[in-house]
Amino acid sequence: MAQRRNWTEREVVEALALYLRLDFGRFHARNPQVIALARRISRTPSAVALKLTNLAALDDSLPQKGMAHASATDRAVWADFLATPDKVLAAFAAQQAPDSASGGDSFAERQAAFAARQSETRSASVSPRIGQSFFREVILTSYRGRCALTGNDDARLLTASHIVGWAEDETLRVNPANGICLNALHDRAFDRHLITFDEDYRLKIAGDVPRDARRALEKVESGRLEMPARFLPDQGFLDRHRRRFHARQRAV
Repeated sequence: MAQRRNWTEREVVEALALYLRLDFGRFHARNPQVIALARRISRTPSAVALKLTNLAALDDSLPQKGMAHASATDRAVWADFLATPDKVLAAFAAQQAPDSASGGDSFAERQAAFAARQSETRSASVSPRIGQSFFREVILTSYRGRCALTGNDDARLLTASHIVGWAEDETLRVNPANGICLNALHDRAFDRHLITFDEDYRLKIAGDVPRDARRALEKVESGRLEMPARFLPDQGFLDRHRRRFHARQRAV
């Protein structure tokens, strides 16, 4: 019988890059993305699907987490992603490459080429474009492709809104708990601290918003955010946003 091969850190990084962007219902061996990743890291699709399920054990926001079989390597990779997401972002970038499922260059060669392309700039977040694309996929997947306030499901009108702004704290730029899926109008208002959400995730609108604009912002399915399938908005991040909201109010 073949000896069981432990997952390496690099393989778990690859799995996490896919896990974060994939609906739970697609954690199965028939999923083309799972099959493509299995080819990339020389694993079976079933093994990759199981690893994706086990990674769910590390998400404290889930009412029912994974199979509680997350390994020490899984935990270390997850913690490293939250602190310094570069490895996961690099894996995400490599998975988007045209040859990522066709067995072209080796993973190591692609990683080396990617690192070389980034060497001229300080790669604290790999690149803004890659980070923004990754973050959008994660947040829209978490919110089932719907605005958390209006229910709008047209992806062209949806934004992965940062609670703590992109320019405010680079360590939180791709943290899934730092995002909310909002339509374009509410995203703009949220970004400018014209709206915020209280401890119960209820919408609050600044007092200086004109009547017609207020009416537009009040056109929501519910005055409370619809909760995502995973990665609940972090209350600490929301508290930082509320402080900016109240400070702007006081300054008006």
